[in-house]
Amino acid sequence: MNQAVLTLSRQPDARRAPRYLGALRDTLWFLLAWALLIGAWELAVQSGWLDGRVLPPPSVTLPYAFSGEAVVGFGQQRSGLLEALLVTLLRVSGGLLAGSLVALLLAVITTEVKLLRRLILPLVQTLAPISPVAWVPFTIAVIGIGGQAAVFVVFLAVLGTMTLSLVAALDAIDPQYLNIARNLRCTRQQIWLRVRLPAIAPSAMTSLRMAFFGAWMAVLAGEMAGINSGLGYMIIMAQQMYNMPLVMVGVMTIGVVGFVVDRLMLLLGRRLTGWAS
Repeated sequence: MNQAVLTLSRQPDARRAPRYLGALRDTLWFLLAWALLIGAWELAVQSGWLDGRVLPPPSVTLPYAFSGEAVVGFGQQRSGLLEALLVTLLRVSGGLLAGSLVALLLAVITTEVKLLRRLILPLVQTLAPISPVAWVPFTIAVIGIGGQAAVFVVFLAVLGTMTLSLVAALDAIDPQYLNIARNLRCTRQQIWLRVRLPAIAPSAMTSLRMAFFGAWMAVLAGEMAGINSGLGYMIIMAQQMYNMPLVMVGVMTIGVVGFVVDRLMLLLGRRLTGWAS
């Protein structure tokens, strides 16, 4: 009896071990891939295959990133890499949160009211394919240049695709779950809180991750196209001053921060929707 209990208690650890080994293997492959790319990049510049003035090698770019010289502007408009990154992240967070909440509201409304579904969905389907860059001139003309314009561009970039994803997830719910809830005399609010929203949670987290990528690209495009602050603005100013090390530092920062945020959102999604796996 004790031996059986001991065996059962060890089973979760036995299941976790392959997961940890798989994560370690993926991490090693990730590091190896980037080590090979960085090594090839450095070798290509040193061998003269690439122009180091246009594409500075890692031996120049990486030390420059931590030298404290990664700044643009003068006087009060002087902005460093960390400051520009924080500004951009705040804009992305604000626009992503607002866009996701409004998208969820629209998904609920179009699911509950069929007439509004016929009116709202065609508009969303038409506006969703519009590139965020196309909204920048309109946004600057209506809102002006500044943080509010960048947040609004992100909001527009997220709203359409997120709404369509949530509506599709709601439509894909097994009708048997809804019928069972109705037979148990659940109220409409209880059906939403205990059936519909939990059912779409995994899909919603995946949609949120995809929306983040769209938001990340939208805010950078907006900052490059006329919003005079943030990480995108720093890159375009560095390009105009032909400060290529700063351009490469900005590009690398975009990739690294985007990857880290996506991994964090993936872990959060697994924590919140682990019951669905």
